[in-house]
Amino acid sequence: MWFTLLGPVRVLREEREVRLGGPQQRAFLALLLAAAGQPVGVDDLVDGLWGQDPPPTALNVLHRNVGKLRRALEPGLPAREAGRWLLPAAGGYRLAVDAACADLLRFREQVARARAAAAEDRPAEAVDHYVRALGLWQGAVGAGIPPEVRARPVFVALDREYAAAVGVAAGYALAAGRPAPLLPAVRAAAEREPLDELLQARLVQLLAATGRQGAARDHYLQVRARLAEDLGIDPGPELTAAGESVLRRPAAQQGTRTSKSGHGLPGTPASMTGPARQGARASMTGPAQPGAWASVARPAQLPADPPVFEGRQAELAQLPAPEEDQAGAGGAEVRVICGMGGIGKTTLAVRWAHQVAHHYADGQLFLNLRGFHPSDRAMSAGEALDALLAGLGVAAEEIPVDVEARAALFRDRVDGRRLLLLLDNARDARQVRPLLPASPGCLVIVTSRNRLDGLAGARPLALEPLPAREAADLLRARLGAARVEAEPDATAQILSLCGGLPLALVAVAAHALTHPSFTLASIAAELRQARGNLDGFAGFDATAAPQAVFSWSYRALTPAAARLFRLLGTVPGPDLSASAAAGLAGLSLSDALPPLLELTAAHLLTEHVPGRFTFHDLIRAYAAETAAEEEADHEVTAALHRLLDHYLRTAHRCSELIKPGQNAIPFPDPQDGVTPDPVDDTVQALAWFGAEEEAVLAAVEHAARLGLDHHVAHLAWSAHTYLILMRPAERVLALARTAVRATERLGDARMHAHALHALASACTRAGLPGEAHDAYRRALSLFTELGDVKGQSVAHLELTRLHDRQGRYQEALRHARRCLVLSRQEGATPFEEAGALNAVGWVLIRLGEPRAGLAYSRRSLKLQTNVVGQSFVLYTIGWAHHLLGEHGAAIDNYRRSLALGDGQSWHGRDHDALVLERLGDALHAAGDLDAARSSWRAALERLYDSRTEARATLAAKLGAELGAELGDASAHGQGRRSP
Repeated sequence: MWFTLLGPVRVLREEREVRLGGPQQRAFLALLLAAAGQPVGVDDLVDGLWGQDPPPTALNVLHRNVGKLRRALEPGLPAREAGRWLLPAAGGYRLAVDAACADLLRFREQVARARAAAAEDRPAEAVDHYVRALGLWQGAVGAGIPPEVRARPVFVALDREYAAAVGVAAGYALAAGRPAPLLPAVRAAAEREPLDELLQARLVQLLAATGRQGAARDHYLQVRARLAEDLGIDPGPELTAAGESVLRRPAAQQGTRTSKSGHGLPGTPASMTGPARQGARASMTGPAQPGAWASVARPAQLPADPPVFEGRQAELAQLPAPEEDQAGAGGAEVRVICGMGGIGKTTLAVRWAHQVAHHYADGQLFLNLRGFHPSDRAMSAGEALDALLAGLGVAAEEIPVDVEARAALFRDRVDGRRLLLLLDNARDARQVRPLLPASPGCLVIVTSRNRLDGLAGARPLALEPLPAREAADLLRARLGAARVEAEPDATAQILSLCGGLPLALVAVAAHALTHPSFTLASIAAELRQARGNLDGFAGFDATAAPQAVFSWSYRALTPAAARLFRLLGTVPGPDLSASAAAGLAGLSLSDALPPLLELTAAHLLTEHVPGRFTFHDLIRAYAAETAAEEEADHEVTAALHRLLDHYLRTAHRCSELIKPGQNAIPFPDPQDGVTPDPVDDTVQALAWFGAEEEAVLAAVEHAARLGLDHHVAHLAWSAHTYLILMRPAERVLALARTAVRATERLGDARMHAHALHALASACTRAGLPGEAHDAYRRALSLFTELGDVKGQSVAHLELTRLHDRQGRYQEALRHARRCLVLSRQEGATPFEEAGALNAVGWVLIRLGEPRAGLAYSRRSLKLQTNVVGQSFVLYTIGWAHHLLGEHGAAIDNYRRSLALGDGQSWHGRDHDALVLERLGDALHAAGDLDAARSSWRAALERLYDSRTEARATLAAKLGAELGAELGDASAHGQGRRSP
């Protein structure tokens, strides 16, 4: 068993990943791994998972997590037994790991060996151990767990431990005259910590010591300019000395500088003497800045390596290892694997990707472009870039609206990194072109049914059907050699009928395994009877060829499974949950599970994540054709209505949990057989939307195409609550505009007003104030005509926010006060009044009246029952106290605001960053400088590079504080640095 924490939280058993469950279970495992084999008390585990405000069921949930983790690690473990790995200890639990099975302990073991080697004056050996230690880090500590859990001190300390090791290792690499092995780690750490001047100095020294004098000079000049522009300061003594050394010395003379005794620092500038040199030496054992991996995403998205892979050896030989490739000067190496549907393109691409993945230290991205989806809805360039940027750690709110800007941001994030990108099922070159990195260190593998000749520089590999020998090997691997060789004539017939198409061979093998008593001769006869013969498999008709294989698999189904298969073929979207499938068929979940399992066992359906099912594109097409032939139109329509009702009922419930009082539009009663998913709290609501988002949006588009405008309007309004909080503006805008068109066709003024309101809030989010104001004005006019007090109140609240963003505070106050008046009239709810009170308080604070604003926001807090609303009000109260100089009260309210959303990500990264920045300001004003810096750094971790203004503000605060410290502590006649 191998446990990883230094990057994604994973457990590998014999190189296969153990299924650990959701983010909270991974967070529980991460807390145990961070303890490095030591016990963790129950109170500490509860605090780690939920912070200062755990739910009443925290202990029960914790004990369930213990049981689930034990069963995951040891599947055969009897109930109530502790097993080998997760043991009770000291009033809590401990994970029985050591350096042989846990990356954190292996890292520390290598660091200890490095220190021992250095203490015995063996710097070269120390460097080797540090290279091994740092190579264990695959990204941010605990990647994949909730960000608020990852912000706990235990994980921040591990980030600091890594950064300290990088700084010390760089010193020994210079001392040993071996700078090259440490250069990548130091470069990455310096990029992530632009305020750490010691790391910047080390990078300058390592670049110079590896003969890259020009790069060293350029980097120093860039850092110096950044410090002057962003922070208004000059470089400190260590960075200055390193930079002046490379600036003064001619390129031919720059290189490794070592004292005769062998103890000098290679690459350390000769001018660094006395205290400066002592400081550089001290850095080899002292702490470094935290968070070297804090804002780096190292994706690992490749699908699992196929457990059975036979044949294609000649094709693999045409796909060389990266060191044999000569990447073009114009960008990444691009390989296109093309061929008919079912020919095995994706399987080959995934196998090769796994073989070469270790050459790409910055990770792997995977994307299904849905180029030949039966619905003809291929993924757009914008959607694809959204997914790729998310895989690189870019928050949804950071993604630009403009597609070209998104592409530029993607290229910027990939620049200088070694990434493997697998783009599956591409339609054409135009779909792929915006997704190509410009970095020559990247490999892009594309699969498509087309050659993509328009993709300049790409090298295609066209797959043909498997030769008979390789096709036979595939059957042997699936069925066993004994069964295949016992019937050579039948095997030959099957191979001929399947025409070397891997998809057909796999289906035949699944059928044979499901019926072990069937002879291969009977299966061959069944194939012949289905369509006379399957010679078409040898051609390239990708739509008709597989029908024979699928037809007998289909005919072998029970009536319930066959009906579900047909109905599933009519469903839009990439996949479907088990409960949605039940709604589609008008069944209870318990009645739907057996046919779902039957379809999965027959390989007609794939459970690609637990509880979610999808088709291969060709099987989906066959299911749709079968539905068209065998299902009456009214049955298909009724099934689609049930599916839409299922989504609508659950989305409405989730929307209400996220934002109470949001759903003011009554919707029609659902059809019989529709049961919404059980959702009990805000956490579950967010999780449901996160899982069902793509399916819901696809259902809305499909309903719009079919003219089901009522479902379009209701679903769009219910989904808007989640999307406006969590997703890019473009996605929210597209849905809102679809809803506006639908409500215009319906002629329903109330629904049209709500759709306009959704459009306006999306425009505000997208930075389109003119369009937002127009949509709010139209919505407000309709709400007024209808006498809808609640609608008017909400519209005025949103206009308050819009004017506040524009700095028009008097206008904002006018709308906030009007909102408050309306919220107290009949038809409104306490939720609207609470929002209005806080809006008035916020704008008064903006206008320089914090005491008056505080009174309004305190009244708001008494009415708020929703944790999201409470969090925002507490932030407003904290800000008022802050401006009044009441720093203790400000700190308390800021912390309470953060704790309410602890680990759930419902605030959005920007809001959390803003609260953390204000918290740092209050702590600084109160004199707690260490805590202030920690809070500012935590705020920086939540912002991405594209938030340049916000990052510059935080960097200035950190830089100013650091500069003041250096000035106060100066004892060597250096004086204060320039402001």
